[in-house]
Amino acid sequence: MKWFIYLFSILWIASGGILILYTDQYRELMRKICSRMGRVPMAATAAIIGLLLVLSARGSLNTGVIALIGILAMVKGVVFFLNPNDIFEKTLRWWLEDATDQTYRLTGIITLILGTALLSWV
Repeated sequence: MKWFIYLFSILWIASGGILILYTDQYRELMRKICSRMGRVPMAATAAIIGLLLVLSARGSLNTGVIALIGILAMVKGVVFFLNPNDIFEKTLRWWLEDATDQTYRLTGIITLILGTALLSWV
């Protein structure tokens, strides 16, 4: 399952670069994607990606860190699926409307670093 870690890390590196360089276009793209997808498909996607990360973590050098990222993604999926106190809508509203450009760029830097780390740990 190393292929999944390779794929996921390359996607993280690409999305981190896009977040840093094309902040406004990324925000519009996410707005379109989120308006088409509902809460349940997004929660299921996060949980499935987390499960795949946990399963593929055994073939990497830093099994614990990759498994932790996968477990956090599964927890995110479960929380968004259960949606206590409308946390999904509040998070989505903050991310799409209230977050500043600096927040997007910081997220891009973190995503770029994590993607590079994942790629080096395979």
